Amino acid sequence: MAKNTNNDSKICVGHINIRQSIFFVMLKLLVLDMMATILAASYLYLVLNNIIPEIFNHAIRSYNLIYFLMLFFIKIFLTLYIIMAWVNEYYEIWPDFIWHKRGFIIKYEEKHPLAHIRSIKIEQGVLGRFFGYGTIIIYNWYLKRYTYMYLIHNPVKYFHIIESLIPKTEREKEIFQEID
Repeated sequence: MAKNTNNDSKICVGHINIRQSIFFVMLKLLVLDMMATILAASYLYLVLNNIIPEIFNHAIRSYNLIYFLMLFFIKIFLTLYIIMAWVNEYYEIWPDFIWHKRGFIIKYEEKHPLAHIRSIKIEQGVLGRFFGYGTIIIYNWYLKRYTYMYLIHNPVKYFHIIESLIPKTEREKEIFQEID
């Protein structure tokens, strides 16, 4: 059996997709579940404890099934919306540009050539370090504005990847200007 001693083997990838951290999808779904539970519990509390006058209480009880079916379908719709919004918003890092794509009904795309990026920095708080998310901020000198790769997972890894792809001539110019 031959042993592979070549330690320089690499995998070549055309581009990398980056999404918002799954932590926030789970957090949104958790909040949605909590809100649905609070609505259902409030409804049952009002009906079962005779807080509402008897005339309205009888009318409300006759719509129990409709209320819970509406709550069920609204919750399913919002769950699908949260998941589809997460799946359809992402960044693609290519060797020459960063592409931000979002939207599943109306599509939006923003392309940032790496040659136009003047600076890049990362913001990651204590919770971000613990749960593995943060924001990468890039400054596009051509558009004269900042672009935020908001709450992405593993931002340090992608920060280093983007930093390594930015043309060296731009960074060298900045370094030499600081020395003068």
